Amino acid sequence: MAKQKVTKKVTRPTKTVEPIITPSATPSLPPSRLSPRFLTYALIVLGIGLLVYKFGPYFVPALVANKPITRFSIWSRLEKTYGTQTLDDLVNEAILDKAIADAGIKVEQAKIDAQMADLEKQFESLGGLDAALTERGLTKADLVKQVKTQLSVEELLADKINPTEEEIKKEYDDNASTLYKDKKFDDVKSEITTQLKDAKLRDEFLTWFAEVKKSISVKSFGL
Repeated sequence: MAKQKVTKKVTRPTKTVEPIITPSATPSLPPSRLSPRFLTYALIVLGIGLLVYKFGPYFVPALVANKPITRFSIWSRLEKTYGTQTLDDLVNEAILDKAIADAGIKVEQAKIDAQMADLEKQFESLGGLDAALTERGLTKADLVKQVKTQLSVEELLADKINPTEEEIKKEYDDNASTLYKDKKFDDVKSEITTQLKDAKLRDEFLTWFAEVKKSISVKSFGL
């Protein structure tokens, strides 16, 4: 009798298939509503707003029926009215500063302080030096520079501005019956000396400065 062939059935383990996660299945973050370009523009606008808030009165110092009076219009008017004279003054100041520096003149701080103290006393009865400077649109720093420049010029021209004894005596004799009536020479000698010195300083300075201007190159392009 023939044997029957038995075929064993092999059971293979079932392979677990994990679900595939596709990009569409991943939770996505909500898209940003502010683009970098928009943020840049926003920051610029904010910065301009802050500048207008802080410096607005500087650029627009007045409003007339909501119509702005700009600082540019003020500058334009001032330039037309005083521009040429102001330019000349600034040029002359620059020339004078250079001439003093080239001459090596250095004024001691003690002399400047003494002159400032004397000016403080002179304006004490007129509301004070600070008030006088404010009225003239000047600061104390402006005055200090002017005092320093004047003292520098005096030192530069010292050998030409000191009056002689003969000049002082002649001034007294010429005005003994008018300006110095009933006054002795010794009582007014110091006053006369100062007056003559100031007059000499003006004359000598104008002559000296005219020569200095010829020696320094100045290029003016107008306004």
